[in-house]
Amino acid sequence: MQPDAYRPRLYPTSVRNFVFFLAVLAMNYTLSRPSPVDLLFMLSLALSIMVLQKVRLTFFIFFALLLLWTLSFWYASFPFFGDPDVRQEAFKKTFVVVLGITACYVSMDWGPRQLHTFMRVYVVSCVTAAILGIVGFALGIEALLWDGRSKGFIDDPNMYASFLVPGVVMAIYLVQQRLWPRAALFPIIGILCLGVLLSFSRAATVSLILCCSGYMVFIYRQHLLRLLAYAAAMAVFGGIILGTTIVVSPTFTKKFEQRATLEESYDAGREGRYGRYARSIPMILSNPVGIGINQQNLIFLEPIHNIWLSSFMNYGWLAGFSWLALIFLSVLFGLGNYRMTAHPAAVAVLVAFMAPLMCASLHEGEHWRHLWLLLGILWGFNPARFHEEAGAKRNAVSSRSVVESMKQAIASNRRPAHNEGRTVSS
Repeated sequence: MQPDAYRPRLYPTSVRNFVFFLAVLAMNYTLSRPSPVDLLFMLSLALSIMVLQKVRLTFFIFFALLLLWTLSFWYASFPFFGDPDVRQEAFKKTFVVVLGITACYVSMDWGPRQLHTFMRVYVVSCVTAAILGIVGFALGIEALLWDGRSKGFIDDPNMYASFLVPGVVMAIYLVQQRLWPRAALFPIIGILCLGVLLSFSRAATVSLILCCSGYMVFIYRQHLLRLLAYAAAMAVFGGIILGTTIVVSPTFTKKFEQRATLEESYDAGREGRYGRYARSIPMILSNPVGIGINQQNLIFLEPIHNIWLSSFMNYGWLAGFSWLALIFLSVLFGLGNYRMTAHPAAVAVLVAFMAPLMCASLHEGEHWRHLWLLLGILWGFNPARFHEEAGAKRNAVSSRSVVESMKQAIASNRRPAHNEGRTVSS
């Protein structure tokens, strides 16, 4: 009987996965409403109706937490639904929640092979977006820029940069697991890092450094010299990219000097980013239900730009604590997936999700599709499927070993019998 891991997949499953991967590939274009990526994700959800698969308990926990978060912002915003902008924002946020649920449900049926395909497609999508941003900056194409910062065909530079960082983590994983040639690592990382650099997103740059460094430490935690060698190589490589860009592009130099600071003019002061953070605390304590979608615009000059404070202030305490529980359990389950499988993909998925989450802590990232996509992939990680494939490989190796042992035993038994016959006849 053929092992489950190598049994051909059902036709609806293959089609559903293909459409899902196509949606991931299309994530580098988000300018239209709805975007093609939105239609493709909804199509993959519709195709899931025809796919018979087991649903784990984690899916119901994930669904319940997201349902609480969604109901909270609908309830807090309902009095303001006469405003079409409020209704539109509510539907946008509901859609990305559905996207996360779709990603969780689809990936729950994946083993290593499907997850690796997802990573390859995501990296290709990131490289495409990065090239568009780089070309736009080099040629001054306004359609690919925002205030002189690269964004490709994505809404804004911060969303664009936070989309690229998980691609770097996945590229490192694919090369380290020998699923891609090592020669591809530096060109891919170079393109993605340059894309992040030209976005001039400080949060994404810090996220890139912390997540990639942390993941490299995990990979080579038992090989200190190799870790130091890779760290030195990455530092030199990054220095070359930065130095070359500064020399070649005066525009980049001017923008880099402006952005290379911990605090810009819009960060400081009562109406600055950090001032809004401080002013939001009393509002959170005095509004348990939340003030509602877009109502912060009547109080602050700019949005709160922090997904944690936004959940509490805009949608209420229930949404805030639901979000805290969601992230806490995400980290807990991510680490648990690695403990159960000892598969490095579990850590790669966790780190890839943490990258845009860090960026969303300083930006309005609630509507970022890739944030919810990676959150769903993390919750959909199914250790049983990884055990099945590992077991199938062990069984295949064991079967070959048994066959080889039988052949050797038969051969060794024939030789003594032949010698014994010669002795008797003589």
